[in-house]
Amino acid sequence: MIGIGSLIPLAIFLPIVLLLAACSETKPVDPPPRPVRVTAVEYRQTAVTTHYSGEIKAHHESPLAFQVGGKLLQRLVDIGMVVERGKLLATLDQADVKLDEAGATAQLAAAQAELDLARKDLNHLMNLQQKDLASQAALEKRKDQVKNAEARVAVAKATQGSYARKSAYAELRADHAGVITAVDAEPGQVVAAGQAIVRLARTTEMEVVTNVPENRLQDLKSASSIKVNLWANPERFYNGKLREISPGVDEVLRTYTVKVSMPEADDSVNLGMTATVHIQKTERQPVAYVMLTALTELDGKPSVWVFNNHNQTVQPRAVTIDGYDDQNAKILSGVNQGELIVTAGVHKLVTGQKVRLLESSHD
Repeated sequence: MIGIGSLIPLAIFLPIVLLLAACSETKPVDPPPRPVRVTAVEYRQTAVTTHYSGEIKAHHESPLAFQVGGKLLQRLVDIGMVVERGKLLATLDQADVKLDEAGATAQLAAAQAELDLARKDLNHLMNLQQKDLASQAALEKRKDQVKNAEARVAVAKATQGSYARKSAYAELRADHAGVITAVDAEPGQVVAAGQAIVRLARTTEMEVVTNVPENRLQDLKSASSIKVNLWANPERFYNGKLREISPGVDEVLRTYTVKVSMPEADDSVNLGMTATVHIQKTERQPVAYVMLTALTELDGKPSVWVFNNHNQTVQPRAVTIDGYDDQNAKILSGVNQGELIVTAGVHKLVTGQKVRLLESSHD
């Protein structure tokens, strides 16, 4: 049994032990501010430029053909040749056409001889009828014979004229000045009427033919500026004008054929050259470009961390994004001009956390 005297020392030392234990507890220390980099929000009206490669082609390019069929006797031009209006380009073998024309000429001469004879007989009969030596019925019959002869002469003249035109059709001539861009037939080949022999392009109007993805058509239609430059002379820019967008899309590439005219094209712009079309579109409203590393997500919405310079803390803020490029996001709203947002380490921050700006960060 423990006596009262033995409890007295215990009662004295127990508070001392508890006091010493309390003094030995570690006091919690606040973590140091997390170092971050920030950038200032700057809204500005910008223009986005996209680039498409294409080929210089003529605005007008016509396939030229004979109006009659036959054997191609000679072709006097090749690809790349510059021709003037009226230049002889190709000829057909005219042997059969000449024979037909000669036959038609002979038929016309025979019909004309019959008409002359019928008119003589009519005049002779009219003289006899005045002397009451011929009946009125015989006179009317002679008049009908003259009319028939006149009709045969008219038919013969039309036939002869048709064969004469066919003879002229055996020559293919340039109907305007330009450059031969293709040949589609060789001498000795039998061609049909209307079959293309060569292709002739006007050099007075040039255009660039390129292909644009379907998701970029609206940018093209609303472009504020279209410029064209040549790979052969990249420093020289020409004004461009959208002329045509193909109504059909390429089923494999999902692109549309687009033609951009070049009203200011000079002698240095040649057919077949490679060109670049620069499509510039002004943004609908001012946007702020921020690095992609500044974005995080809050309640399923894109957000950024805004730095409070007064208490050195950060707060999340939802923003509206208009699009992205390779390195930046385009912010339409959600943050104010001049506010500082964190650009690195955003996924390790918490609301109200104190941070420290790195020396290389925004002042």
